[in-house]
Amino acid sequence: MRGSRWAGAAVASTTVGYVVVLMVVTPSEQTSVALLAFIPLVLAAGLFGLRAGLAVAVGLVAVTMAIIEVSGPGMDAVLATYRGIPLLAFVVTAIVVGRFRDLSTAMEEELERRRQVEIELRQTQRRLEEMIQSKDELIASVGHELRTPLTAVLGFAEMLKLGNEGEMTRADRVEMVDFIAREAFDLSGIIDDLLVAARMEIGKLEASAVPTALRAQLSQVLETWDPGTVSRVTVMGGDPKAIADPARVRQILRNLITNALRYGGSAIEIEFGAEGRTVFIEVRDDGPALPEAEWERIFDAYYRYHAEPSQPGSVGLGLTVARGLARLMGGDLSYRRRGEMSVFALTLPAA
Repeated sequence: MRGSRWAGAAVASTTVGYVVVLMVVTPSEQTSVALLAFIPLVLAAGLFGLRAGLAVAVGLVAVTMAIIEVSGPGMDAVLATYRGIPLLAFVVTAIVVGRFRDLSTAMEEELERRRQVEIELRQTQRRLEEMIQSKDELIASVGHELRTPLTAVLGFAEMLKLGNEGEMTRADRVEMVDFIAREAFDLSGIIDDLLVAARMEIGKLEASAVPTALRAQLSQVLETWDPGTVSRVTVMGGDPKAIADPARVRQILRNLITNALRYGGSAIEIEFGAEGRTVFIEVRDDGPALPEAEWERIFDAYYRYHAEPSQPGSVGLGLTVARGLARLMGGDLSYRRRGEMSVFALTLPAA
């Protein structure tokens, strides 16, 4: 559309200008005008392409011939000249300029296409490098984090197997069994996070969407911890229901509570609530504050702000998986600092 408007403007302006020139000069000068005017006019029109250049040529030919006929026999020489070299020069110039412009446009489009291909190749290379780095970090992290609890589990299991009744009290046995159960639960959590992270990476993760009682999911999660750990957790608020996947909600809550137990302070609060068509769960602790620049980075895979030399049961995927699951179910997970408390806020669609 824009090219058509410019072509029309070129035809109109060049035609009017040429008519005025032909009317004001003497017959003896019109031949020179015809020779000199055609080429610059067609160069200007040719910039808009072959079609526009030919359109200008046809318009000028028609108008010039009409003026020559009106002017009478004194214009025969001009007419003869006009029908020869100027017209041929005009048409050839229009074709050449039009073709040049088409070639230039094609070259620009090809250069732009190659630039886009180069950008896409660089992005692909960067993604591949990131994936390789992620895999290396995963292997190193999993190798350490799985070995630590497995060593403890195998050690206590061997003691239970070989221990004599006289050397080990019932309380000792119960304590060892509880320890093995806790370590097994942590190992199960690691494997769950690894599976979810892998499925998220290839876009194969799915979640159901059913009415879900959130407090009931929290109760199931807390049952897996010992009474001493559960005593640190204060639960408040109502009992909202969300449209969510119960198993995924439990995994999010497990990861958030585990994070608070490892890195938070002594007090942990979990509050339920609702705002409009959204329900929320806030997991708060009085641990050290994070710099605001880290509020989003903590959700990156394998990222750890807390420089702990050894934290069994953690591969740096808990918060990444929790946010991914929340968004998969139509909600979100965010972090902020409120007063003396670190707050992880999970939102989900209300049932």
